[in-house]
Amino acid sequence: MQAMHRIFNFISSMKTGLVLLLLIGLAAAAGSSFLPRTFYQIPAFKLLLLLLLLNMSLCTVKRFRQTSRILLSKTGSRVWFRNLGSLLLHLGILLVLIGGIIYSIHGQQERIHLLPGQQVDISRVLNIENPFTLRLEEFRIEFNEDGSTSQYISEVTILEQGKKTGQAAISVNHPLNYQGVKAYQTSFGYRVHAEYTENGEKKSSGFLEGAWLNPDGTDRRVKIYKYIPDFDPERGMNSVTLRPDNPQVIFSVYEDDNVLGIGAAKFNDPVRIDENVYVSFTGVESYTILDVKYDPGLPLALAGGMLLALGICLVVLAAPSPKNLRELKPQP
Repeated sequence: MQAMHRIFNFISSMKTGLVLLLLIGLAAAAGSSFLPRTFYQIPAFKLLLLLLLLNMSLCTVKRFRQTSRILLSKTGSRVWFRNLGSLLLHLGILLVLIGGIIYSIHGQQERIHLLPGQQVDISRVLNIENPFTLRLEEFRIEFNEDGSTSQYISEVTILEQGKKTGQAAISVNHPLNYQGVKAYQTSFGYRVHAEYTENGEKKSSGFLEGAWLNPDGTDRRVKIYKYIPDFDPERGMNSVTLRPDNPQVIFSVYEDDNVLGIGAAKFNDPVRIDENVYVSFTGVESYTILDVKYDPGLPLALAGGMLLALGICLVVLAAPSPKNLRELKPQP
């Protein structure tokens, strides 16, 4: 019986809870850096959350029993509110943990890439009950006067069964929240347009950075390595700014596996690849990269956060005054 009592006290102690919180914090920091999309789904992290949930559940039960006795006794209002605040604080942490565990088990997160005009059925990306479609109308980068980036914005249209139901501007720190799904502005990329000859005909196609172009009439091929919005030879692959002040395309020419040369080309300047074989880069369009996330535990986590905030307020407002502390201090 005493052994069980010791185990109960150990599991429900504040020290154990603090150690678990420290371990979860360290694990989350490392996981967010190395495995940002999958870390929270691994069994070890779920186990830590379950252990902390058990600890907080037992702590909350103990706090509830203590608070019930105090609330039923004839104590001052300050003590009453302070203990009620402590109970709400424990309940809030408990709900936040339950919400986090629900997300770690049932939550979903995927990444999508969209060019202007393209659309994606979210129900094919996430397992959701209310399907809808996102169509990208425009992706743009806004700049400050000095050329630095001020914002990344994806203008999207929301469709249900082919009918438009809404529009939204997704930007950094301003995600879309629709039908329980959140879409975050994560990153972007470029598609480079090029003109070349294929089977004697002049063609134009779009290529993502890193793609290969195989012009007709030669064994040589071109790797469209990277688009640089503001090219400076002294900075190499690093653009001065993202504003297209001096846009150029970095490319390399290969024959078999041998690199014949690396160059930077302005738009519409023909690049000689081989005898009578030329390629021109004619423009670029940017595409957006969004993270879409479904978190069924979010309502519980939000409710827990509200209880947590309320509990902290009650504890702080009902704290003993300096005068009362002096009165409680033992006299010499």
